[in-house]
Amino acid sequence: MDRIEFGILVSLLRQDRNLTQFELAEHSQVENAVISQIERGVKKHFNSKLLMNLANALHLTTIERREFFLAASGVKQEHIVRQPNAALVTDSIDSEKVLGKMINIIKKLRLPAFIMDVYSDVLALNMVALAFFQVTPAILETAPTLPGGYTTVRMMFGKELALRSKVTENWDQYAVGSMRFIRENSLRYRAKPYFQYLMKSFKNPTEYPLFDRYWNMVSSFEQDREANVDVFTYTHADFGPLNYATATTVSITPNGELFLNQYLPLDEHTRSLFDTLAAQTSEGVIAPLAPWPEKHIP
Repeated sequence: MDRIEFGILVSLLRQDRNLTQFELAEHSQVENAVISQIERGVKKHFNSKLLMNLANALHLTTIERREFFLAASGVKQEHIVRQPNAALVTDSIDSEKVLGKMINIIKKLRLPAFIMDVYSDVLALNMVALAFFQVTPAILETAPTLPGGYTTVRMMFGKELALRSKVTENWDQYAVGSMRFIRENSLRYRAKPYFQYLMKSFKNPTEYPLFDRYWNMVSSFEQDREANVDVFTYTHADFGPLNYATATTVSITPNGELFLNQYLPLDEHTRSLFDTLAAQTSEGVIAPLAPWPEKHIP
């Protein structure tokens, strides 16, 4: 991320907290002129105290802090991965090959599993996940025509209320955990034009009536998670009481991280449900879904 993009990121994070530049300067004990320089992308060097003060004032979670500090380093995503080296016979990392390997993994998993990118675009999901999320043909057919049509945001917070209509108990806990994942893993990409394109739609209450509430709720929490794992316990309208953990495998590519999420049952009823869904579905995967690594803005 270059300094211009980092400045845009700081500005977006500040606006998330409904702060003016002056208020951020007060909260962070950083001079107002310095805040202005950062947001305009003209300040080239940051010391650790400045960055920590900003992270504290912006109320970033632990993972958001890590992403924020990495963004401030100025290192571009394509340089984070190991570089080709003839002396070490090191090949360059092929993003599409990485995705292909991950798809082969979820194809064989007999648990709900799917792959998403840093924009929460779902790139592939296995047949068990398709059955578990009850993804309708209409959702798949309209996805290419809608901003965010392939995202988990649409399933969670979109106007179809695809998941909200199914979760009858502990919805807030489920929604907050899902939104936290979205916020944390998108942080270094929020200044990108594609993310701004998505956010314009996500902020439209007609299309995404539940988005703003949970986006803001996550940023207002005072306490961080003790363990970086989401455990979901809720009642599903069709499947009954569920209890499972999300296990996430992260693959780093020159085009950003890919997240392989699989759901691990934590009680006998959920285990039995996943076994039943696996028995009722074939071994396979729905892919490709969202375009990747290239993102197109209409």
